[in-house]
Amino acid sequence: MPLHVVTPFDRAQDAPLDEDLDLPPGKTWRHHAADTCYILVKAGGFLGSTYLMTLGLPLLFFLMISGGSMDLLFAQIANLADRFLSADPVRQSSFVEELKFAAVGLATLIAIWRMPRFLNEIAEGLREEKL
Repeated sequence: MPLHVVTPFDRAQDAPLDEDLDLPPGKTWRHHAADTCYILVKAGGFLGSTYLMTLGLPLLFFLMISGGSMDLLFAQIANLADRFLSADPVRQSSFVEELKFAAVGLATLIAIWRMPRFLNEIAEGLREEKL
C-alpha cells in the first residue's frame, strides 16, 4: 500500500502541451485564459470607476452651485426631494425616466472619454513578458 497518493495536481508539470491546437508557439490555452482574466479584471475596474464617477458628478454639481456650503447643499437636495414627493405620479415617473437617460448618457460620455487610456493600459499589460 503506497503512502504517497499522486493527484492530478502533482502530474500537472508532466502534462504535455496542447499540440493539437492551432496556437502560436509558446502560447498555451492557459496563457489565453490568463489574458482573458486580465482583460476581465481590468474591464471590471474600468466600469466600476466609470459608474462611481457618474454618480459623483451630480453631487459635485450640487456642491458647486451651493458654493461649498453643506447647509445650502442639503437645502437644495431637500427642496428637490419635496418637489418630487409633491408631484403627481405621472410627473414623478417622467422625472425618473429623464434622470435615468441623463445618467446613462453621462456614463457613456465618461466611458468614451476614458476608453483610449484603458485600451493603452490593456495593450501594455498584455505586451509585458510573464515570468
